Amino acid sequence: MRTFYEELRLYFGGSRQMTIHWLGIAIGAASGVVLGVVADWQVGARWRKWHERRALTREYGPLTGQYMNHRVRDDGSHEPTGGTVEIAWQADDGLLEATGFDANQNPEWHSYIKMSHEYAGTGTGHYNNVNSIHGGIQQVIYSKQGRAFSVMGVSHSRNGFAHYWKLKE
Repeated sequence: MRTFYEELRLYFGGSRQMTIHWLGIAIGAASGVVLGVVADWQVGARWRKWHERRALTREYGPLTGQYMNHRVRDDGSHEPTGGTVEIAWQADDGLLEATGFDANQNPEWHSYIKMSHEYAGTGTGHYNNVNSIHGGIQQVIYSKQGRAFSVMGVSHSRNGFAHYWKLKE
């Protein structure tokens, strides 16, 4: 009876030959490729989406808060409207939810703003007036230094506007 060491020496030493089953290798390789493609398609897409939302939450989650609303005049100066804008980050959807209030704290409009992962600090949203079905489009740019949003938009009647939302201190 031979020891394990002797068996290994005989096996790898050349007195015994290992047969290669090429069909088994080909089937295994093809199965691996198919499973890899399916896994990347299913799991990879979910992972990339989760990773993107996590990065957006890190970037835009801290923007939640109350902002003072200012109208931007043609000369670039800011005129306080007396109203406020409440912003909340919706991590599941990757959106900023914004609600505008007048000086008496009555809601005026509501908006969902999709922030860009490509261009940091920028986003686009659609707002609706509270008392009607009409609204418009908003484009926002967030300034970390100013802790404020510059907002440009167009209403349903194609009237342009510019606002400046400054974080309440």
